[in-house]
Amino acid sequence: AYVFVPTAFTPNNDGLNDFIAPIAVGMQRINYFSIYNRWGQLVFTTTVNGRGWDGRINGVIQTTGVFVWMVSAVDYTGKPYFQKGTVALIR
Repeated sequence: AYVFVPTAFTPNNDGLNDFIAPIAVGMQRINYFSIYNRWGQLVFTTTVNGRGWDGRINGVIQTTGVFVWMVSAVDYTGKPYFQKGTVALIR
């Protein structure tokens, strides 16, 4: 069981890598997938596998930067799963 999260995305509406989303394999459920800016402000959260962030905060397009993500899930055996990392927003 694993949750894959890309390391970068380019939300420029070209249809390629326009949002960042968790891809859960072998998971019963995702408790949360959350993204934070460099000041620790929560900018996006979801519990839906494959639902992602489009690089906007309150409708405002964000500039190039690095964001922190965290995911909490439960695998197919019922074991808790936690992972964190960073993602680069590239404009």
